[in-house]
Amino acid sequence: MVVCLWTSLFSLNAEGYEQIQALFDSIKECRSDSQKIEMNARLTQKISALLEDPSSFDNPFDQLYNLGKIYSDDKVVRIYTWSFPLEDKSYQYGGFIQYRQKGVVTTTPLQMAGEPIVPAENGKIDSKHWYGALYYKVFKVKKKREIYYIALGWSGYNAATDFKIIEPIQFAKNGKLQNMGKMVFKETGRKTPFRIILEYNSDGKVALDYDSQKGKILFDHLSPIDPIYTGIRSYYGPDFTYDAFILKKGDWYFTENIDARNR
Repeated sequence: MVVCLWTSLFSLNAEGYEQIQALFDSIKECRSDSQKIEMNARLTQKISALLEDPSSFDNPFDQLYNLGKIYSDDKVVRIYTWSFPLEDKSYQYGGFIQYRQKGVVTTTPLQMAGEPIVPAENGKIDSKHWYGALYYKVFKVKKKREIYYIALGWSGYNAATDFKIIEPIQFAKNGKLQNMGKMVFKETGRKTPFRIILEYNSDGKVALDYDSQKGKILFDHLSPIDPIYTGIRSYYGPDFTYDAFILKKGDWYFTENIDARNR
């Protein structure tokens, strides 16, 4: 029988990496959701302690291969995320965001308030009410004198649907994550979106990426397999056309049916 490993001894310095990775491995062996969640709470504490060291911003953490680690294109922001599956085929997530300004590194934990959710497209989200996602790209955007960042991510929401997300991120003057969400998406046909959600059948694969040379966020256009399923996201998938958000003076303008053959 596979037994969940309950590790209690930890070193919070560089020598503790192998033990932290052992916790990642142990979550996979846990039989119950309650054990996984308790194990993840311990894991979160240890990663938090690790990130208290300002030198962590430049540490590749190659030993922690289950920890997602990405830098923004200007090397000012670093995002760490991870996930593990639950019995109902949904996922639980953990994460931290670091911001470095004038040599000072500020770390903000991303905390889920409960079960995974598909966030609403309108409204701001703070770090204590995170929806949960794995971010794979983050880049800087200038709007007049203002600076914000866009993060692209994926979430295995449940057994029926996954979603990808385009999430604006802003930081306070003290370096803490101020909020997620910003009304920079124009001509979308949606009501004041603060973020863009692409929800689709969990068996599908949806492209979402950023072309820095052309200032475009490119993604698959999603359609239901039959018009009778309009609005039921578990029947949505790519229809082999592509849409984009094009950057103009700090805002993102929606364009349908673009030529993405060379994307």
